[in-house]
Amino acid sequence: MSKLLLYVRQALALIREDKQFSAIYIAGTAVAIASAMVVALILHIRMGNIYPEVNRDRTIYVGSNFTRSDGGYIGYSGYSPQAVEEMFSKLECAEVVSAVMNTDYIYSFTVCKEVGKQEVPVSAMFTDPNFFRLYEFKFVEGKPYNEENLKNADRCVVITEALARKLQAESGLVGQTIQLNYLPYRVVGVVKGVSPLLKETSADIYMPYTVSDSRSHWKAENVTWAGGLEVRVLLKKGYTREMLMDELEPYKAKYLSMLKSTTGEDWNWYIQVRPHWRRVLNFFGEEVNDASTTDLLANLSIPALFMLLLLLLPAINLSGMVSNQMEARVAEMGIRKAFGAKKRVLLNEVIQENLVLTLCGGVVGYLLSWLFIAAVRNSTLFLSMFGREYDPVDNVSLQLDMFFTPTLFLIAFACCAVLNLMAALIPAWTSLKKPIVESLNQKK
Repeated sequence: MSKLLLYVRQALALIREDKQFSAIYIAGTAVAIASAMVVALILHIRMGNIYPEVNRDRTIYVGSNFTRSDGGYIGYSGYSPQAVEEMFSKLECAEVVSAVMNTDYIYSFTVCKEVGKQEVPVSAMFTDPNFFRLYEFKFVEGKPYNEENLKNADRCVVITEALARKLQAESGLVGQTIQLNYLPYRVVGVVKGVSPLLKETSADIYMPYTVSDSRSHWKAENVTWAGGLEVRVLLKKGYTREMLMDELEPYKAKYLSMLKSTTGEDWNWYIQVRPHWRRVLNFFGEEVNDASTTDLLANLSIPALFMLLLLLLPAINLSGMVSNQMEARVAEMGIRKAFGAKKRVLLNEVIQENLVLTLCGGVVGYLLSWLFIAAVRNSTLFLSMFGREYDPVDNVSLQLDMFFTPTLFLIAFACCAVLNLMAALIPAWTSLKKPIVESLNQKK
């Protein structure tokens, strides 16, 4: 601890002695760290455990594709309610199973508190009650709709705090009726809002999928397990995606056999089983069912190399600055070597001093990355990275857990350490290799 304090004091003395060098070094480091951290933050927002998607590492998305033996596609990319009940509700490895209607942001909805009041454009998501168990929403008021509401296609909704404010009702909406596309819907709950950057859970209104005018969630005419529902599975701890696939296989074989006997045709059934990371990260375009750990590391290597490049280019410039600064201190190093200081100790000291400066630049760079994302969060280019165009109710909100987690802190620190080693190690080592006599002559 005493050595660390000594290095900090020496770094502060260096800052006071050469303010211009320190300012340029910290600014250069800040720009490099900010560039790398923007990449890391985008990856974290897409892949990290963020409210309400706090179990992304255990969430599996299951799609479906039925085709005839002649290659004909029946037009459904999901499951029917019958399939959800007969196949997914019985899975041993599933902690929660939720069915969500396959829709994107829907901009045709408008809502108002009463007929004749100001109408607000909103996005809607059609789900089942388990949606609020799979994703850990925080209810400010009320509770989710239940299975009976789903079965009876009751017009009941859960809305966000942001929409409640738009409707000029901070509290007390639960139990009241609002007009959604001029039809009355009963509010059963109000949840803390979700950033539109989280596409899988973000909406202004959540309602039972049976209420939708679209019939896409109903079964196909002959293929009763085909429909428009995407199934999302929260795996129990200790279970894997491969175990889920193994559990689904007997259901698949049994249903295909039944389908052939009832239709007289051969069918192909491709079940897509994707972990969350595969849903948002796929640089190489492999089949989605090949989502192994090796595959994940391979996909992460692309942004990792990009981050390294963003650190390497500024490090070359900083290395030149450190080299010039070391030339000015070469006589000092010669005197210390003459009094018995070992080259290893001096090298470690120089690296530690520069690490303090790098960490200062890292803190500034981390804050700059926050400010950059906050500044561009409503831009079309930025939102396109998350499959969004705009937020119909409010500006794109940012959550604290998007920016600060232990993982992001470690990434920022690692970026600082890598940048420091690349910038300081070579010039410091070259300078300290000079003979003592040559170093002392620099004093003249």
